[in-house]
Amino acid sequence: MLSGRYQRAFTVGVVFLVAGWHLAGGGGQLLQHRSAYGSFAFQGALWLIMALAISAGSVLVLRGTITWRSAWAVAIIALAASTASAAASPAAHMLADNWAWGSAGWTGVLVLVRRRFGELAVFLAAEALATLGVQAWDGLSRTGLAGFLAVLAWSTGGQVAVAAGVRALDIAAGQAAAAARSEEAARERAATAAVIQEARHDRWLALQESAVPLVAELAAGTADPGDPRLRNRCAVQAARLRRLLAEGDDVASSLVHELHASADVAERRGIAVDIETAGLLPPVPALTRRVITDAAIAILTAAHSQARITLAVVTGGVAVSFVADTGAVVLLPAGGQGVAIEQQQDAGMLWAEARWNSR
Repeated sequence: MLSGRYQRAFTVGVVFLVAGWHLAGGGGQLLQHRSAYGSFAFQGALWLIMALAISAGSVLVLRGTITWRSAWAVAIIALAASTASAAASPAAHMLADNWAWGSAGWTGVLVLVRRRFGELAVFLAAEALATLGVQAWDGLSRTGLAGFLAVLAWSTGGQVAVAAGVRALDIAAGQAAAAARSEEAARERAATAAVIQEARHDRWLALQESAVPLVAELAAGTADPGDPRLRNRCAVQAARLRRLLAEGDDVASSLVHELHASADVAERRGIAVDIETAGLLPPVPALTRRVITDAAIAILTAAHSQARITLAVVTGGVAVSFVADTGAVVLLPAGGQGVAIEQQQDAGMLWAEARWNSR
């Protein structure tokens, strides 16, 4: 956007410069020397043709629809009008009375300024040679040649300077845009790094609250490894560790990925875990996923031989259903983060559902 705004501002400036020159410079010179022309009407018609070419070129340039063909079509019309005007000017005072040389050159700048610089150079050279050819046909003297070179340096020099200035400003605008993109990318990287750091800190706090006390008990010898309740606590913490590690993975469906990580420990104990999805799951926030996976860990840890987890898209969110042969009611999280958890026991089978509503 920054580069585009700069370039459009430069384009508008060139359009005003060319139109102003043709109206005030070329038009003023035409009116000033109107009595010197053999046919003022013919010169006026050429001036009007040049004005139409400038108008067409301005519209194409401002719309950004100018092509190689259209640019050179406008340039050739301006070149033809300039040559015809020079040929119809009084031979002895052609350089002084010829209003079209400057207007044609500025028209070439208008339509060719953002093409290869060589194209503009070819056009300006062709215009200068055409004017010199008309002057030579009328009889070229040493004084006339010196005047031609002076007008060439004054007129073409200014046009080349403006074209070079526009190109330099385009380069500066591009560099400014690149710097802005680089700065924005740096801010995005810093914001992403902050989010990652915060997520890592949250996982570290979660480990401090749950896994560290268990490891401390084992290290101190106050916990009996043969106690089934201790082994159950270890299984729960192992599943939570895998879940926390999975939270840092960049995957398409984080909830499914974290449920698979949570089920890994149960599968290592010989529990047959089946996880299925129905529909394209929407993104689920990290804290919400943690509530759902905590329920999954509690159920999978209590399962005796099999468990099934089904994820389905529902109106406004996701429903995660659990079926496991726990043999008894399992203490599940109370919910939170938009998650409602329900369960019921039927002949040793636990049926539970964690439903998240994003609204």
